[in-house]
Parts: sequence; C-alpha cells; structure tokens
Amino acid sequence: MSQLNKLGSMPISRLLLDMALPACSGILVIMLYNVIDTMFVGHYAGPMAIAGLSVVLPVSLLLPTLGMAIGVGSSSIISRSLGAQDVETAKSAFCNAFSMAIAVGVSMTALCALYAEDILYVFGGRGDILPYAMDYYRIILIGIPFLGSWMCLNNTLRAEGHTKQAMKGMCLSSAINVILDAILIAYMDMGLKGAAIATVISQVFALFYSILFYLRGKSHLSFELKHFRWQKKILKEIFALGASTFARQGAGSAMVILLNQSLYIYGGAISVAVYGVVHRIMSLLFVPVIGITQGFLPIAGYNFGAKQYDRVREVIFKSIMMGTLICSMLAAVVWMFPEAFILLFTNDPTILEVGSNGLKIITLAMPVIAAQNIGAAYYQAIGKPLLAFILTVSRQVLILIPMLYILPKFYAMQGVWLSFPISDILATGITIAVFIKELPKLKALSEKIKKSPSKTATDL
Repeated sequence: MSQLNKLGSMPISRLLLDMALPACSGILVIMLYNVIDTMFVGHYAGPMAIAGLSVVLPVSLLLPTLGMAIGVGSSSIISRSLGAQDVETAKSAFCNAFSMAIAVGVSMTALCALYAEDILYVFGGRGDILPYAMDYYRIILIGIPFLGSWMCLNNTLRAEGHTKQAMKGMCLSSAINVILDAILIAYMDMGLKGAAIATVISQVFALFYSILFYLRGKSHLSFELKHFRWQKKILKEIFALGASTFARQGAGSAMVILLNQSLYIYGGAISVAVYGVVHRIMSLLFVPVIGITQGFLPIAGYNFGAKQYDRVREVIFKSIMMGTLICSMLAAVVWMFPEAFILLFTNDPTILEVGSNGLKIITLAMPVIAAQNIGAAYYQAIGKPLLAFILTVSRQVLILIPMLYILPKFYAMQGVWLSFPISDILATGITIAVFIKELPKLKALSEKIKKSPSKTATDL
C-alpha cells in the first residue's frame, strides 16, 4: 500500500499508530540529544553551564521554528492537495516552503548575531550566566539555517506519510550529536563550546540526509526549478497556517523571558539552572502528545481534502483518547519518582530539592493537554489558520504569561510552578468550548457528501 493510499484507507487506529510512533521516536531522539547535552554539561561543566544552556535554548529553538512553521503550513497544503489529487499545487508548496525556510534562516541568523549580548540579556543571560551563554550562542547560531531547513523538510515528509524517513533523519542527527558530545565535552573538556559544535555538525548531516531522500526520487514531491518561483497565494497560506506553530514557540520564548526573570528574582541563578533541568524532563514527557499530534495532522488533512469526514472525526476522537491515557500514566510516574528524573542531570542538592517539587506541580494537569493540542492542530490540518493561531497561543500568551507575572508576587517560587497547571486547565477549557462545535458540523457534512457527492469541503 502506498503512503498516500494508506492515509485514506488504512483503519484509523492502525494508521494513527503507524504515523505517530515514528514521529514519537524521532522527536524522542531529538529531545534525548538535548537532554544528553544537558547531562554532559551538568556533570562536566556544572550548574552555571546548565543555566547558560537554558538561557540560549529558547533563542536557539525560536529561530529554526520559523523553518518548522513554514514546513507545517506547507504540509497542510500538501496533504490536502494530494488528497484532492492536485500534485502540482503540492509540489509548488513544497519548493516554495523549502526555499523560503533557507532565506528566513540565513536572514534571522545574521540579525541575531549583530545583537547577541542584547538578546541574551533579555532572555536572562546576566551575571555569572552570561559568559557561559555567550560561548554556546555564538556557535549555535551557525546551525540555525540548517536546522530550520531540516525542520521544514521533516514536516513535508510527514505530509505525504513518510514518517519513518523523517524519524531516520532525526536518529542520524541524534547519534552524531551524542557521539560528538562524548568526544568534545567529556574527553576534550570543551564544555558548552563542545556541545554547540556537536549540535551544529549533527544538524548539517540531518539536513543533507533529508535532501538526498528527495533527490533519489522516492517522493511524490521533488526539487523542480519551475516550482521554486515564489507564488504569493501559496506563501500567504503557508505563513497563515504556520503562524500558530511559530506563535507557540514565540510564546514559549516570551514565557522563558518572564520565567527566567522571576526565577532569578525569587531563587537566584541556581533557580534558572533548576528550570533548565525541569524543562528537559517536561520536553521528554510531552513527546507522546507531540508525536500523536504530528501523526494526526496529515491524516486529518488528507482525509479532509478527500472529503472522508467520518475518518476525520474518528482520528480526532482516537488521538485525544490515546494522548490522554499516555499523559495520565506519565504524570503518575513523575509523582512517584520525581527525584529519579532530576538525578539524571545533576546530584546538586539544591537543584534536587527545588526541582523535584517543581516537577510534581507542573505535571498536575498533564492529562488534559492532549485535548488542547489536538483541538488546535485540527484547524491547522483543515486550513483554518485564525482559529489554529488563537487556540495555540491561548495557553502561553493569554494565560501562562499573565500567571507568571501575578502568582510569584504572592507565592514566590511556588507561584512560578503553579502557573503551569492552571494555564493547562484553562487553555484546555477554552479549546474544548470552541472545538466541540466542529464535531456536529463534520457529521452533517459527511451525511451531505453521502447524499450528494458534489458537496465540497468549503461547505464546512
């Protein structure tokens, strides 16, 4: 069965697993190499190095997220176009997205290099933390265009069902990064500079691995010169649909600015290091939901484009159920063994005590996040960027950032940690209130299609 055929015909439960498991595996591998970076840095360079890494992380993730957002926006167009048998539009979206990701990555890297100290200061790089952050930042910037372009291609691969290929690229990058970490940090004692060099080299290899896949003609998409001509209509839709993805990371970076400031005020530099550890752990815990969402997007987009609305409804329900069950199990494990997670990174007693408490509080509302993620992703999949954008930013911009400003004033460090579960619960409530109205519309549209096959998706 071809990749496209399975999107429209394979049983949903099996298809969702087939799409989500490689995505989870690939994302897990990527998260692991960030985690392993931190483990090497924590054990060989100390808590302040972890703090420096934590300051740079939101910047180093925000910039390539522009490439990922372009990839997500184009993947929605690609999935729907392939579902509607419009291969030429899919190819144009692919080539426009890739070339735009390169252009944006190079431009943003140059801009951020010019204002390095100012940017790091805003994100919490001050005092003893700044020299460590600067060492990592200057090198990591070199890899931004490679990482952004690779993130773009990872999403276009998933758009036509090549989740295993995307996973292989992630595994290759991670393996190279871990090997180089051991050499440059542990053996050569290069500290954060070694971690940055290892990361950049691994990103370059991963990008060229993905490019090679397309050059070998194993995809419905290809690098054709005529499709690289930028089309205003396609680019406009790509940016509109990708805006929610970038907004999520942008909001996360804005949150880190306020978070690091609060942590510095109420707990000093060591608290910034604490959150650096907690953040890595939470990134790992969120992998299943991210993977399920990545698997959900092409299935929902393709079947929406193919007017198979019953399958769209089914994948919505099963994605939420699967995500909620897994998140509940992971939250229970964290509550039973919080110290074990912290000890992976450091045995510093302060980080162990404060981090264990913070980790338990942050995971209080973890079971509800699947519904919020799938609800927001649905609107991306079907080409409704405004609602996707609003629901995506609701947690971090509309709720979490105000909470981080208000609660620490009353509850100090506890207020910082409490901001997360409160935001999760409120954002999920907003998403459900909006999203629940779509399910009857999908059912009604499905019945109309059965009665009159001429009905189109624009009737929704």
